[in-house]
Amino acid sequence: MTKQKLFLLILFGVMMTLSAGCFGGRQVEEEVVVPLRSPHPTFTPTPTQPPAPTPAAPPAASEAQISTLREDVSSQPGQASASSEASQTVLGVLNDDLVNIRRGPGLQYPPIRLGMRGDQFTITGRSADDEWWRICCVEEQPAWVYQSFVDVDGPVDAVPVVNVDDNTGGPVVINPTPTPAPQSLPPGAPAAPPQESPTEAPPAEPTAPAFPFTLVAQEQFPESNPLLRIFLYVYEGDRALPGYSLRVSKDGVELPVSALSSDAAGLTWPIASPRQRFQNMKVEFPEANPAGTWVVQLVDGSGAAVGPAATFTLGPNDANRELYVRYEKQ
Repeated sequence: MTKQKLFLLILFGVMMTLSAGCFGGRQVEEEVVVPLRSPHPTFTPTPTQPPAPTPAAPPAASEAQISTLREDVSSQPGQASASSEASQTVLGVLNDDLVNIRRGPGLQYPPIRLGMRGDQFTITGRSADDEWWRICCVEEQPAWVYQSFVDVDGPVDAVPVVNVDDNTGGPVVINPTPTPAPQSLPPGAPAAPPQESPTEAPPAEPTAPAFPFTLVAQEQFPESNPLLRIFLYVYEGDRALPGYSLRVSKDGVELPVSALSSDAAGLTWPIASPRQRFQNMKVEFPEANPAGTWVVQLVDGSGAAVGPAATFTLGPNDANRELYVRYEKQ
């Protein structure tokens, strides 16, 4: 039994030795787990945008292009003429009521209509004595207004002097007569004989006397009474002037007048109407026949004429027996 145990022990030892020899060289390689480092966040660069290109400046216009543009502008007469006409337009606004607008520059021309304060017209000409404006237009025709009744806006110096053709009533621009240039003589030609000057100068035309007052209105209105009535308004600025009277003659015969003007302005008509006028003196002639030629002239307190005369001609059945004259002191 002891031998058997010994044998078994030896056998067991041999087996263990063999086992150790077979498995002793194998080493179990344990996998080493290497901890991974936590990744840090990275910054992704924003892609850089290319800079926007700077718009190139337009090329400078050449001299040829500039001249072409100038020619194009000058070839458009509408714009140039419109601006030129606008800068040369002269406007006139009436500054009084019941202003006579006449066919020509003078009291001898008949009134076309009555203008009211604020009426506006285009001034197209002036009279040679600078006392009347020609305006456009009344009844599709040029007309004339006394300058004292017009407020002007625009280049007055550019307004031409015009006249009125007595035959047609149309305006005629007065242009200066050009002086003829002297003609040169060919070499060797004899000089022209000197012209004899007239020995006697032509007689000078009589000039109208200068008065301190101007006749600015001369009008007639219907009168229901058979007599003839004359109204006078003599003033300076907005002030009625006292102490003046009228010299009145009918068919060359002077009629007596004793009335004098007052310093307070009244009205010729009691209610507002186109015939209403300022007045500061009235004279009536109930015994005179209205038909005929009447001459009315402003005189001072001593009877001396101080304004031009106004002439009225009435027919046998003329209803316009109310005469009106207005004198303004210069």
